[in-house]
Amino acid sequence: MTEKTSKNVLTLVGPDRPGIVRTVSGILSENGFNIEDSRMAVLGGEFAMIVLVSGPKPVSDLLSDMEKESGLTIRCREMGEDEGLRPGVPYLVYGYAMDHPGIVHALAREVAGFGANIEEMETSTEPAPVTGTPLFDVRMRVSLPPDVSVKEVRKRLEEIGEMQNIDISVEPFSH
Repeated sequence: MTEKTSKNVLTLVGPDRPGIVRTVSGILSENGFNIEDSRMAVLGGEFAMIVLVSGPKPVSDLLSDMEKESGLTIRCREMGEDEGLRPGVPYLVYGYAMDHPGIVHALAREVAGFGANIEEMETSTEPAPVTGTPLFDVRMRVSLPPDVSVKEVRKRLEEIGEMQNIDISVEPFSH
């Protein structure tokens, strides 16, 4: 008889300090959970992490202890058996511009209009070397439906780039 495995997605947020990952991964490991996938970052002094874990029971049983020991606010979502990866063709969308409101929204709106999914996104703002003007950089890994023309996606994103003064490129994703 096969034992059922529970899959859960955790989001953890709180003030950054050394040892957070050690504490959280230790509690999960001690209770038989495997970290399958994770992303973490420190933004403005706040630690943020999203983790996909699998184990012998719902991880929600551990949340209270994990919050006490880590000092983080933790949310949990148990995944159903049919949830997971959707088929698609992976591409990277890069954007670079003088910072202004609406860049992410403009790109996300167009990507969604093609039925594509944004699977990963990273943004940053840095001052230009000489002038100090804020420059915005965005990188999205998107999954295009197999029947969508990448040529059409490129064309539409380039049109948005011209309207919003964003330098945009769309490239195949390779690991």
